[in-house]
Amino acid sequence: MNTISRVLGSTCIAILSLLPLTTAQAAAENTQPKMEKAVHDLQDAKQAKDPMPLLEAAKKALKHASKNKHGGRAAAIGLVDEAIQQATAGNMEKMRQKVDAAIANIHNGMSKAD
Repeated sequence: MNTISRVLGSTCIAILSLLPLTTAQAAAENTQPKMEKAVHDLQDAKQAKDPMPLLEAAKKALKHASKNKHGGRAAAIGLVDEAIQQATAGNMEKMRQKVDAAIANIHNGMSKAD
């Protein structure tokens, strides 16, 4: 019984010790810094007194992100353009709605990235 317990214990420890490496490796492979920067800029834009520089920065980050997002990146760029138009018109509530939609598209695109 002791031998079986030791073998099972050693096996469980070995398996559990590999989980952080697998998780870290997956996170490193799915890192999308330009998309993440766009999300960060868009979130900040929703609270900013002058959201235009943040909206423009988000758009630039999206344009420079890789194009493997199954339409999520392109849709987000269009929504950021609409958010910029709303901010220019002074309609901050509609700007925030467009920003929220853009963030949702970015997350969707990131989850589907090749």
